[in-house]
Amino acid sequence: MKYLLRAVAVLLVVNTILIYMHYKQAGEAFAKGDAPLTYAQEIEVVNRPDALYIRHHFRNLSEDRQEIVWPATSVNRSCYLEEATSCERLDDNVTAFLEGVNDSQSVSYEIPKEGSMQKNALFHEPFAALHGMKAAFTTMHITDEPAIGGIWINGLERVGEKKMDSIDYLLYRGAGEVSDLYWQQRELPLVHQGKALSVFGAGVEADRFGEVDEALHLVGADHSTIVIDNENPAIDTARFMITSLAKVDQVADRIFTNHMHSRFSVSGNAAIVEVLASIMSGKPVGADNTRHMVQTFFDTLSEEESKQFRKLLEAREGQAIDAAVLDELVLEVTGFKTRYFSRNMQDDSVRYPFLFEDPREVALEGEVLPDVQIILKDGRAYYPAKQLLSGVGYDVSSNERSIYIENALRQFRFPKKELFYVYNDRKFNVVTMPFEIIDEEFYFEENWFKRLFLLSIDKSGETIEIVPITRLLEEADR
Repeated sequence: MKYLLRAVAVLLVVNTILIYMHYKQAGEAFAKGDAPLTYAQEIEVVNRPDALYIRHHFRNLSEDRQEIVWPATSVNRSCYLEEATSCERLDDNVTAFLEGVNDSQSVSYEIPKEGSMQKNALFHEPFAALHGMKAAFTTMHITDEPAIGGIWINGLERVGEKKMDSIDYLLYRGAGEVSDLYWQQRELPLVHQGKALSVFGAGVEADRFGEVDEALHLVGADHSTIVIDNENPAIDTARFMITSLAKVDQVADRIFTNHMHSRFSVSGNAAIVEVLASIMSGKPVGADNTRHMVQTFFDTLSEEESKQFRKLLEAREGQAIDAAVLDELVLEVTGFKTRYFSRNMQDDSVRYPFLFEDPREVALEGEVLPDVQIILKDGRAYYPAKQLLSGVGYDVSSNERSIYIENALRQFRFPKKELFYVYNDRKFNVVTMPFEIIDEEFYFEENWFKRLFLLSIDKSGETIEIVPITRLLEEADR
């Protein structure tokens, strides 16, 4: 028995050590997985008549294996031996960087052209990337060997250029990735270059782009480029836009919404993108309904609440955002529920007011009514008449002039505009209206609701309990 107990003790110790090692390793793996999956890149593009010849340098790589996502049209994928160790992690099939400590690796590839570049050319997704990772910073060199002129656009800020007898060179640099590359023969003047925006065009309201630039910078947008040109087809990508629009507001709206698409996974009504752009920039953009919706949002929340709302949105970067999520964020900021965004985006032909709802559940005589919402407006609580009073024996009806609420013993008529009501054929004048019509429903102010319909309203931390006073009296008599 003694030996058995010792054996059991030894096994317990061994198991404890194994469990500890398992969780320690799991914890380290988890912490490692939480690290930002980013890298820096330097891309050298050489333009030749037959193809773009690209040397692509990946910097700040982690020690883990990384799969290479090659451009669909790329050919001649291979190592680029910039240094002796530039390809030591590249596998034999040129499909991945293997595990290793060297944090810089280089590859080369070509993007063939379908024909000669004449008036313009768009290269869609011509650059390699790493699966499940993002480029945090990009430097791009463009060497135009035929010196065909024109302008090259990729969304990054152009920080240097040099024209020589038989070759042109351009240098671009900035935060974020580059997904597309564009060239057009027609050269246009650079009319604005700022922290987050460059604008090329002739006869453009350049002064006003300073406001747009500042707003983009404030929301942390990667640099974007706009080419305003009536002679080339419109192109709209994540980081640059070729457009014939000369109105600053319209162009700015497009840039802001493009930025929201790159930051969030947007689902639902297309207006959600305009709402996000407006809230993040503090500047209403988009259609008239969207502008009105956002301006009402700004008017309803305090400046501090708006800032907190914006921070909560920023924390959800990369996540799915829809109208319901925006309503949830209002609850998190203010402590009150709302269906403001959901209702307005459900039907853009109607402008629903911004109404707060009491977050507590409503119970009528002990039965929870999940669809009943208590509206909070101008410091008062309003109760939906039809949903609640029908549950205690009243019939609620209306016509163009009045509301009728009746049971076997009590009959009310409430004119919709005059300051009086009629109870059992007796007229009573009032100073304020007992009810409001909200979203085509009749809501009675709490004090009027209790007094007129003889109701007890008991509020706790999680529930609003409504009980007819007659029921309480009956229970007291028992």
